[in-house]
Amino acid sequence: MIVYADILVLTNLIVDYFLLAATAKITNRKPPLWRSLSAASLAALGTLIIFLPEQNTFSEIILRLIMSTVICFVAFPYRNIRRLLAETLTFFAVSFCYAGGMTAFYYIMKPSGMAIKNSVVYFDISPVFLICFSVAGFFLSFLYSLVFSRRNKSAGHCFVTLSFGGKKADFSAVIDTGNSLKDPFGGGAVIIGDREKCRRVFGDLTPEKYPQKYRAIPCGTVLGNSVLDGFRCEDGKIITKEKTVTLQNPTLALSAAALCDCDAIVNPADID
Repeated sequence: MIVYADILVLTNLIVDYFLLAATAKITNRKPPLWRSLSAASLAALGTLIIFLPEQNTFSEIILRLIMSTVICFVAFPYRNIRRLLAETLTFFAVSFCYAGGMTAFYYIMKPSGMAIKNSVVYFDISPVFLICFSVAGFFLSFLYSLVFSRRNKSAGHCFVTLSFGGKKADFSAVIDTGNSLKDPFGGGAVIIGDREKCRRVFGDLTPEKYPQKYRAIPCGTVLGNSVLDGFRCEDGKIITKEKTVTLQNPTLALSAAALCDCDAIVNPADID
């Protein structure tokens, strides 16, 4: 079968867009459209490996993991290595399921207009069908985004108000299982705050300056165990669309790295 590069790239652009949409849904991310399209375009260009010689299984897996990491880095704003790893593995798993399903379909049905090489699926379709399919896919994705953006506009997002040292500050926050921390001394709520944002509003936060308020918060990551600098606040509130939760002496933990999409991360257990 003759494989046409333009049809290969364009069909996989559509497929990869929906694979990324599924990944975003599973990982509770909402990337902007330009990121999704950029990542899908990059993934579609990656399908040109179909023209390379057959790869062995190990090399193919390594190549796919590298490609998945780059694609997810483009698709989703970087927060930390843990989230990037979770997004990469999710996208890899979704793509693996798609490729596995297409491979099973190929060997069972033996369609004449379909080919698979290096785990890349190629459909031999007409330009007219490709244009119609592209328009339909864009229209469906637009409807999907419209419906779910209205339904879940504030899902996963909230506002946090914290009082510390006589100062009060508001944070734009996300509700994320990436924060499952609790104060080890009392089991109270722990809010992970962007380090620079916290220092701008509360000043220099160090154990030496606030020894009575300091808390060492153990934190486990994919890179190993670490400790975040935490400081006991006077009070705080978590404000969602549905309710407001008052916190008694919550702990503000300074993030190890800058937070990209928000000022703070809230433990979902603290709003249940």
